[in-house]
Amino acid sequence: MSTAFATPTHTPSDLYLALQEKRAQQAPGYFVDWARSLNTSEGALQAARIGQEKVWPIRDVIQVLRALPSLGHVLAITRNLGVVHEFKGTYPEPKLGEAGSHPTGLFLDIGGLDLRLMLSHWYWGCAIEEETPKGTRRCLQFFDQYGSAVHKTFALEETDLQAWQALVEQHTDTSAQAAAPDFLPEPEPEQHLPAASPSQVEAEWRQIKDVHQFFGLLRRHRLSRFAALQSVPADLSRPVPVTAFNTLVDAAAAAKIEVMFFVGSRGCVQIYTGQVSGIKPMRGWLNLFEENFTLHANPEEFAYAFVTRKPQSGGWVSSLEVFNAAGQLQVQMYGRRDEGQPEQAAWTAMIDALPDLA
Repeated sequence: MSTAFATPTHTPSDLYLALQEKRAQQAPGYFVDWARSLNTSEGALQAARIGQEKVWPIRDVIQVLRALPSLGHVLAITRNLGVVHEFKGTYPEPKLGEAGSHPTGLFLDIGGLDLRLMLSHWYWGCAIEEETPKGTRRCLQFFDQYGSAVHKTFALEETDLQAWQALVEQHTDTSAQAAAPDFLPEPEPEQHLPAASPSQVEAEWRQIKDVHQFFGLLRRHRLSRFAALQSVPADLSRPVPVTAFNTLVDAAAAAKIEVMFFVGSRGCVQIYTGQVSGIKPMRGWLNLFEENFTLHANPEEFAYAFVTRKPQSGGWVSSLEVFNAAGQLQVQMYGRRDEGQPEQAAWTAMIDALPDLA
């Protein structure tokens, strides 16, 4: 019988024994799935391997972020409950603004590896080396204070393994006595309270000059994104069927226009910019397979979708935003647009053609 924990407070040794059970049973899934079945976090499950396997805690996550460009060509993964965003590329030099109450950072390479970081959620990380049927797998994994993964980096054949080894030796604690982190219990789901003054939200929305000002609007009105999209008229945010995602991807593929996908965890948003070849359904998932970019979406996590429009100096910016049943953002899709320029007319026509939710 497999071990399942009633609470997320249990010792690393207990967790490691439970992990060994999963392996012995050849339980399907990944660490994130095993953690969920054990009522723990993925971070806690990885931390339980410290001293037992080649899993070494990172001493200073920020210093490792600064060193990522030295690794060369790697696989970067950011995911949430419903969507996995994978990109093969080289990290550009980061810009890390560590000061302030909402420290942020970015790796900016439009069309390449493109990340936005919310650094207050980069709580703990580890380096892992393990043997698989396909050979040695090396990765860096980063987690928030609740043990949820914010980002992962995997070595590829093209990766500079000397630089990788140097990073591990310099920035991790390889002693068997390395301490496991203290993760917090997962917080209660966000409450999507309606706007106290929908008319004021609408007025401020229409006055936006840059799409990034939208985050300030949410903070001023203490609104979740999900609640904000439901508080304004349909010309700013209109509900559409969740199948609009499939429709829009396939339409963009047929028109051969460049689009953008934003997929975020608590601490990271990973962005793809480029053309797509259309949805490839497989094993119940919706997939995109491009040269350096792969996206996997679980349609069972798609519960709500909205077409949104925000004013910008170059005209309106339109997007599709998809949420799960808890009102958590899973994926955003935009047409590629140069800063200060109008969005592509073909993109505007495609998104305007999406049917309203019946």
